[in-house]
Formats: sequence, C-alpha cells, structure tokens
Amino acid sequence: MAGVFDDIKMMLRRGDSLTWLIAVNCVAFVVVCAVSAVSHFISADMGWFYSCFFLSSSAWHLLTHPWQILTYAFIHGDFIHFIINVLLLAMAGRLFKEFFSTRDLVGVYLLSALIGGACFIVACEIMENFGMLSGCSASVMALIVAPAVYAPNYEIYLTLIGRVRLKWIAFVYVLITLLNMFSVNWAGQFAHLGGIATGVVFVWLLKNKRINITAWIWKIVDSISKKNRPKFKVAYQNPEFRIKTEKELLDDILDKIKISGYDSLSATEREFLRKMAEN
Repeated sequence: MAGVFDDIKMMLRRGDSLTWLIAVNCVAFVVVCAVSAVSHFISADMGWFYSCFFLSSSAWHLLTHPWQILTYAFIHGDFIHFIINVLLLAMAGRLFKEFFSTRDLVGVYLLSALIGGACFIVACEIMENFGMLSGCSASVMALIVAPAVYAPNYEIYLTLIGRVRLKWIAFVYVLITLLNMFSVNWAGQFAHLGGIATGVVFVWLLKNKRINITAWIWKIVDSISKKNRPKFKVAYQNPEFRIKTEKELLDDILDKIKISGYDSLSATEREFLRKMAEN
C-alpha cells in the first residue's frame, strides 16, 4: 500500500496543472463517497453537504455561500457523472495543451466554471426552478470547444472512428447540449452553454485582439503567491551568466525536436514556439 501512495505522490510531483485538476476532482469524489457512507451508516441526511458545496440555483443562497461558484466544479454526486467527466477532462485537457499553455488551461477551467454557474443560476431564477448543480461539465465543454475554434481542421484519431476534425467533435457536443435542453436536466445545460461560450470567446479574443480573458485570475494567484513567498537576498552572481536571446532559445527547441520529437517539449517550450510562430 505504501508503494501505491509513493507512486501517487511521485505522479503529482511530476505532473502539470491538468494532473492536479484531475487529482482534485478524484479526491473530492472520494470525500463525497466517504461522507455519503458515514451518513448512511448513522442514518443522517446528506442535505447539509449538498447545500454547502454544490451550487444552489438560489442567488440569495450564493450570497452566504460564495465558494459554491467554484467548489461545485470539482464535486460529482454519482459515479457515472464523475467517471465520464474525468475521462473527458483528461482527453480534452491534453488536446487543449497542444495549442495553449497550462496556465490557460487552469484559467479557462475556472472561468468557465464561474460563467457556467452564473448561467445556471440566472436560468433557474428566470424559470423559477430550484435545483443543485455539481460537476466539471461546463469546464470540460470549454476545453473541448476552445481547440476546435482555434484549429477547426486539426485532425485527431478516435478509436473505432478514425481521423476526425476538431470542429466536428465540438459540433457533436454542442448539438447534444442543445438537444438536452428538453430533458429533465435542462437547467444544467445552461451551465454547458456558459462553458461553450467561454471557450469560444477566450480563443476569439486571444487570436484577434491578443486579449487573454483569464489573465485576471492569474494576477490574483500571483499576487497571493508573492505575499507568501519568502524573500531571498542575492549574495553572488556569476559574471559569465547571461540570458539567452530568443533566437538561441528557438534554436535549442528546434534541436530538441529533431532529436527527441515534438512530444518531448515542455508546456513552456510549446508556448514559446507558438508565440514565435505567431510573430
């Protein structure tokens, strides 16, 4: 058992933001299962847990539980919902990183959760319907749609289907969302639409206006991390040290591709290569 935990810790230590997002979703689901098991054993009601961490359709409830607008995007109420979303998050996240940075991945995940949750609340308030929302579906939809908008004709291989362009994959998910507007879970589909809109707007502004709508999230994160970061004094600096020029960095990356292939590049190197291509 110790070896399993050691493997998990090593994976998280080496993993990127996508690995951590998946890990948080998994841990949250384990917590839900544990609370549910204990509640069932002592014949207690799970309502207090849902009302605390799931997103309520009541805007007034959100005022007293503001954290719900984010916690709901990491919590799943049942196993089928959880396993489907986590698998989609893993696949969509890997595809997203082919075109964008890991910081963009986290930013889009969080922003689409905020917008998707807001759409859910507004729809329920207008239709005077009460409900609870959970799961990362809105964020997953954004991560699926964003690469399709950025590179619609980019092809990926799907088992049993073959090579498919991203625009058709995104079209299928959007169509499913629209058709489900007439289902029992119609309110949750508004959260999906919010995620879809977030992915589209994120890419359009990034490509056409060079505006990253997730930048404010990282400004908050960076400002918090700077406050908690210990200050160091530089006692010695090597006089021979110098920062490489962009051309030198580009040459190093191209040499790495020739030797080890494109998959060997880190997320930072891929982001640098993408920016150089745009310029």
